[in-house]
Amino acid sequence: MASIKQRKSKFSVIYWYMDDTGERKQKWDTLETKKEAKARKAFIEFYQQTYGYVLVPLEEQFAHQREEAEQAIDTPDDKITLKEFLVTFVNLYGVSKWSANTYSSKLSSINNYINPLIGDWKLNEITTKKLSQYYNDLLSVPEVPRANRKATGRCVQPANIKKIHDIIRCALNQAIRWEYLDSKMRNPASLATLPKVPKVKRKVWNVQTFKEAIKLVDDDLLLLCMHLAFACSLRVGEITGLTWDDVIIDEEAIANNNARVIINKELARISQSAMQKLKEKDIIKIFPTQKPHCTTRLVLKTPKTETSNRTVWLPTTLAQLLVQYKKDQQELKEFLGSAYNDYNLVIALENGNPVEIRIVRVRFTTLCEEHNFEVVVFHSLRHLSTKYKLKMTHGDIKSVQGDTGHAEAEMVTDVYSEIVDEDRRLNAKKLDEEFYDTLDTEEPEHNLHSEAQEPISDNDKLLLELLKSMTPEMKEKLLKETLSNC
Repeated sequence: MASIKQRKSKFSVIYWYMDDTGERKQKWDTLETKKEAKARKAFIEFYQQTYGYVLVPLEEQFAHQREEAEQAIDTPDDKITLKEFLVTFVNLYGVSKWSANTYSSKLSSINNYINPLIGDWKLNEITTKKLSQYYNDLLSVPEVPRANRKATGRCVQPANIKKIHDIIRCALNQAIRWEYLDSKMRNPASLATLPKVPKVKRKVWNVQTFKEAIKLVDDDLLLLCMHLAFACSLRVGEITGLTWDDVIIDEEAIANNNARVIINKELARISQSAMQKLKEKDIIKIFPTQKPHCTTRLVLKTPKTETSNRTVWLPTTLAQLLVQYKKDQQELKEFLGSAYNDYNLVIALENGNPVEIRIVRVRFTTLCEEHNFEVVVFHSLRHLSTKYKLKMTHGDIKSVQGDTGHAEAEMVTDVYSEIVDEDRRLNAKKLDEEFYDTLDTEEPEHNLHSEAQEPISDNDKLLLELLKSMTPEMKEKLLKETLSNC
């Protein structure tokens, strides 16, 4: 929000923004009249709501940028290539729709696999057949290694080809909407044939293994992360992005089974160029960099989907664990004083700095190796959590989806289908034990049409003998008395 303050005969519009170092700064824009100040205030609030907590340009500068973008749309060229169009697509569609990580990922795919191979194709000459052939040819193209990573020696995988296809399909949809292509034509990518993506089943511990693992963890930070992943179904970025403001663990809340965590942000490492291009959209906080020439920054950002914003209730045991963890952290903070960088993070290093996702993953892998557990990825604990909760709730998909924050119930139902398959396997085993294993067993004639019977007790035998010895009149009288007492 911006505010207006009068200074003598002029009016200043005051607002806050985040600079390149992640520091919160104040900006004063001085104008001649109150009318101009009101207009500036309205524009600042609109701009920051759209692009994030950033420095707001002058309206003239913003209008000029928009005008250039609109001109690119209003003057389509029937000779335009896919590469040329993708520049407009990224600058207009990508900047407004994608998150910083998504922007970096898609731009990398465009620069590595689309522009070098089919960038010279004329936009209006792209066909379904040509795209299908391109996707098949990609299977023989070596993967481009990510920054600071060694080459894998693999070719482009079907899963990555699907991501490349999604970019092209979306771009061509926009080309039709912006009338670079005939608005009546079908998107040629919509019916293209893609290589089949093999379904890889994630390795997941069973509950017993998880129980054994948390007993052996001697790293308090890792232990808490494991509990939050399992009990709350959190992603590792959501765990490392938790702040104490969003953890409700007061005595009253715990006593009333209302202890909870509010998930509204996540920790991520973002490309600086992507952040600048997107004007720090979705960025809540930028942490100071430890390396002056680093091209990425560690940030707190909003979750990637609306459903990821959620509240998850805590088991009492975990709530009490958090209470103790907070107490220990506070003691460390007081001991270190100014040497502690207080960002109010739940998961923090000894000096208060954020814990990168890779640190949690490395510590978890080390735990697996040191204690001879099957090596699984940390994210598999979230999968285990989903599976356990579905079993516990007898398949209540909606309540479990509320905890996981999945945008689509399909992700949860996939896990549920695994549970159903396990139950079906058990049914087959029971069928063997209770039917087929007894086929050759001879049973007494009176048991052929009945379920297995419990042996008759001595008291029951005496009662039967007594009933047999009674006269018909006595039996009738006993029956009437029994019915009257019912």
